[in-house]
Amino acid sequence: MKKYLYVLLLLLGVSAGMVSCIHDDTTGFVKEISNITITKVSGEGVDEDGKFAVAELMMPVHFEAEAEQTLEGYELSYEWKAGFIKEYNDGEPVMDSLFLISDSKVVEYSFGRVGEFLVRLRVSNEFGSTFHYMTLEIKAGMERGLMILSSDEAGKGSLTFCSVDREANELLQAKAEDFEQDAWSRINPDYELMDARDMVIMDYGNSKNSVFVLSESQQTMYKLEQNTLLVLDKIDLSIIIKDIKPVAIVPCWQYMAVMTDAGQVVCSDLDNLGLINETWGTEMKGEKCYRGVYKDDWGGGNVSIPILADNENEKLIGYVNTNNNITDSESDFQGRRIVNFTLVGPTNNRNLLVVSKPKNNSDKAWVTTYKSITNILDNRFDVFSKGDGYQEREYTLAAPLALDINSEMIYNGNYNVIFYNNGSTIYRWRYTSDFSQATRVALPAGEIACMAASPDGEYLYVGAYDAAAAGLKGSVYIYSTKDLQLVNSFVGVTDKPVKLFYKDKN
Repeated sequence: MKKYLYVLLLLLGVSAGMVSCIHDDTTGFVKEISNITITKVSGEGVDEDGKFAVAELMMPVHFEAEAEQTLEGYELSYEWKAGFIKEYNDGEPVMDSLFLISDSKVVEYSFGRVGEFLVRLRVSNEFGSTFHYMTLEIKAGMERGLMILSSDEAGKGSLTFCSVDREANELLQAKAEDFEQDAWSRINPDYELMDARDMVIMDYGNSKNSVFVLSESQQTMYKLEQNTLLVLDKIDLSIIIKDIKPVAIVPCWQYMAVMTDAGQVVCSDLDNLGLINETWGTEMKGEKCYRGVYKDDWGGGNVSIPILADNENEKLIGYVNTNNNITDSESDFQGRRIVNFTLVGPTNNRNLLVVSKPKNNSDKAWVTTYKSITNILDNRFDVFSKGDGYQEREYTLAAPLALDINSEMIYNGNYNVIFYNNGSTIYRWRYTSDFSQATRVALPAGEIACMAASPDGEYLYVGAYDAAAAGLKGSVYIYSTKDLQLVNSFVGVTDKPVKLFYKDKN
């Protein structure tokens, strides 16, 4: 037993000695590694962090990398690759294969495709590599911005565009010289636009996100590519009504509703070949065709339906589902005239609000709010439901009602108010109160031709026309929706505005 204990102690002693021998007194060769750090990626259109850049289609980008390493004397190699981002999945980009755009410190490269690219920079030495990633957006100049459809005194139509880089509120710092006053002629020189009347973005079907522009005298609807505004199709509307004079268009699921100058509304199939045939709605007539945007309970996005004011028959009419069915307000407005209407409430719970007056009495008005419901079983919106939430309020008017059928009504969910216009005045009305409670502001010059809300609801875009102005007679004013304070003005940037809205990249 003592013998075994002695051997064990001897082995432990030898082990301790070996450990002490490999302390820090090694004299063999040790080679240090030169670690790389990418300190900066810069260039025209690159943000401060070097993580995002903007460039124009077919124009050379110029990027430059700065890198450091912990030891001098080792050569650094550079490799820039890019891949087109097809979509995002849970926030992560899904993209095509990466391709080489440069193998030097500086990039000079032209991209021939509109959209987003992931750019990967790899800097290497003989010890290893480090990487830097940047999102690059290639723009045609028309992806994001304020878009204005206009027409001059001779009927020549145009598109005016004020481009922004990343978000709508850059318009608050924009200047009049930032507006391209005739983008249509530059982008589509082979297509003359005459008597422009309306402009919409499709929100459903094969043509989703495409821009449609309506010409009355040409009996034409132009389909434009969403990000470049190039004409993709010139659609002849005379195939649905021979002598049609179209004045308004409203998307309706995969259909397009077209309203004529006589108030007739026709809905027709819309696919990649254009309008296929006259399918439904030819007997419907009215004074105003309104675009009602609802939350699509089946696909998760938004879907538009046309709602029509028919004062001849004292009712509102809605085209409400994919089976070409219609619904109406029946006798709810018997003996009354429909003054105007809009949708109120959040997008996933839109309710129709209608202002009406008696036909023989100008001192009284009603505000009717329906409680819209969705019937999933037959793909149907019931916009005239009188279920929980339906109400009608009667008001005695202290002054003539400024709201009329030609006013634009814009609901603002941030402050639960409605904006409407008459002449040169904007009204901000809390629709649960009397009309006399509305606040108002007059334009600096001209009369209001059209209005639209900013994406965040904090601002109101107002297109104005001043017939007495020299040069271009159309202007755009931006007001705060909180208090109707004027925050920016663009005077003389367009012809007479017909329609305007902020268009985002899709």
